Amino acid sequence: MTSDRFWRGGDRVEVERLVSGATAYFPASVVSAPSVRKKLVWVEHESLTVGGSVSVRMKEYVTPTRLRPSPPRELNRRFKADDEVDVFRDSEGCWVRGNVTTVLEDSRYIVEFKGENRPEIEVDQFNLRLHREWLDGGWVPSLLQQSNFSESTAQRIKLKIKIKRRDQYEKGALVEVRSEEKAYKGSWYCARILCLLGDDKYIVEHLKFSRDDGESIPLRDVVEAKDIRPVPPSELSPVVCYEPGVIVDAWFNKRWWTSRVSKVLGGGSNKYSVFIISTGEETTILNFNLRPHKDWINGQWVIPSKVLTDVPEECYKPPLKKLKSCERAEKVFNNGMEVEVRSDEPGYEASWFSAKIVSYLGENRYTVEYQTLKTDDERELLKEEARGSDIRPPPPPLIPKGYRYELYELVDAWYNEGWWSGRVYKINNNKTRYGVYFQTTDESLEFAYNDLRPCQVWRNGKWSRV
Repeated sequence: MTSDRFWRGGDRVEVERLVSGATAYFPASVVSAPSVRKKLVWVEHESLTVGGSVSVRMKEYVTPTRLRPSPPRELNRRFKADDEVDVFRDSEGCWVRGNVTTVLEDSRYIVEFKGENRPEIEVDQFNLRLHREWLDGGWVPSLLQQSNFSESTAQRIKLKIKIKRRDQYEKGALVEVRSEEKAYKGSWYCARILCLLGDDKYIVEHLKFSRDDGESIPLRDVVEAKDIRPVPPSELSPVVCYEPGVIVDAWFNKRWWTSRVSKVLGGGSNKYSVFIISTGEETTILNFNLRPHKDWINGQWVIPSKVLTDVPEECYKPPLKKLKSCERAEKVFNNGMEVEVRSDEPGYEASWFSAKIVSYLGENRYTVEYQTLKTDDERELLKEEARGSDIRPPPPPLIPKGYRYELYELVDAWYNEGWWSGRVYKINNNKTRYGVYFQTTDESLEFAYNDLRPCQVWRNGKWSRV
């Protein structure tokens, strides 16, 4: 197989593997394209899973030469004896090459396998496809060489290729995502778009929630476009007081919930009792944690006619305190500052790379220049855009004279041009070399004493030990 194309997130592909000495093709989707740091493609398998009682789809890095596009499916094709075909094996989750030996009734076939010591099997038509090779950017045999493939079909495919899809949300956009979890169903949480996967699906990163493993790494989800909406602009409805019965959005448990105002509490209309509609819960909310309820319909924000019924005119005035936003846009790091930048690439989580601030871009985003990473041509230092939440100052030295790391202690290890967080699992007799386990990559490596430092966390502008 040869493949030199540049794969992008969302592409449906097949991964070539050897199974029992024969070539097999495993359906997958590209999660992210080859990066500067790692010349591999990050894919998620459709059929292969990992885990015990709760299995998840397997993800892995593969070389681009082991990938090919998913071949076109011809649902109404009829096969004949001696046709070269691919058979989908449900038990292994892959396509394997074979030959039709006998045509049966009811769209069933007898197939023998090439290069394998396997008996012939009976196969349904929907588990068969004509065998094709992907060579030099095209299928062999080509689609137009097939008798079941009409010229009009080819013209439709050409037309479809010319239509360029416009993604609804760009990378880095702030959005709100509807939760599908049972306890939070109907609520909206704040997130940022990381990339488009295709089929109207996106990878998003939570802005208010982190993984529950002590690493303060933001949660990430794969969500459909129908469950995403932009952050509503607060200036559309500068309402700062509400009457009982009005439908609002209430900021509660780090999420927005559609609610109904039950009662005005205290003076100055600065506190309300609200009824959360999806959970049936009654709670007390301050006025700046409420906003008028809006619906995102056909690409526009719409205020339902009943939402603001009977709201007094004096309520429409500049708010005393800004409504909550998803993320504060403050400049924290100055140009030229030495910093460390956290990678957000799959397989590189929990790694930090030395950099300098080049410029502030606004909206809590910066241009940084890495000090150990270079561009593809190795001629200059790599520059990238980074979020303020992924930047921190270099941690202060904490190692006193004679300090030695303990078993199971969290440390940072210098590896692959950056600092990686891991845990000590082995110490040699004179405590000059340490074995470190990295949870994010499931790797165990050995390091010299001078290649380690204590693991520290940057929180609220201060350093603390983990």
